[in-house]
Amino acid sequence: MKYIIAFLLFVFSFSAFSFEVRPMVSEIKPSGSQSQQTFRVYNGSKEPLTIDIEAYNLSVDSNGQEKLAINDKDFLIIPLTSIVQPGKSQSVIVRYIGEPVLSASKAYRIAVNQVAVNLDEANVSGIGMTVSFQTLLNVVPDNAQAKVIINNKKQVGKDFWIVELENKGNKFVRLTQSKWMIKSHDKNLVLEGKELSQSLSGKIVLPNSKSTVRIRIPSQFNASDSDLKVVL
Repeated sequence: MKYIIAFLLFVFSFSAFSFEVRPMVSEIKPSGSQSQQTFRVYNGSKEPLTIDIEAYNLSVDSNGQEKLAINDKDFLIIPLTSIVQPGKSQSVIVRYIGEPVLSASKAYRIAVNQVAVNLDEANVSGIGMTVSFQTLLNVVPDNAQAKVIINNKKQVGKDFWIVELENKGNKFVRLTQSKWMIKSHDKNLVLEGKELSQSLSGKIVLPNSKSTVRIRIPSQFNASDSDLKVVL
């Protein structure tokens, strides 16, 4: 029996497959000359790479978990499928053709899917694999801004807090790009960058929405007697 193993990779490359997609995060406008993004797919392997491209609506539930739904109407994608030769790259143009006037930003995943990888030569006979790089693409109207407030925070373990966030703005927030400042009596802590990314359970707060995230905080800080500020 053949098994299909799907890997959803949110990194620039995965060395075992020598398959890269750039950029992994981008913003475009809902209309005009800035309403499209060019992605570049590089095949670093010794075999031809077959890819197909799909677009998904991205939503985030109240617990900060992403939900995807296929979207075949909001984008013109050229090409939808392609074969990238060894050592070569392929440009993929993704143009937004959805609602041209937006009151708030919209988030999508653009998936670049590798098709029918045969691993027989790697002594893994009978196993097929597909690899999907899911890029984050946001369509952002002019002058859109995010506004995050903290509605509540509570201790749920020795090193963990639950934080209820609300984005009252009309632009998405990538929490990994923010700075979390914690203060308790004479102690201060700043979480940002890679350290913050590794500590957070949720990564995105969409416009006009609420999200509850779990964050790892050193045990010398307690949610009940600490001040927390999220700086965008």
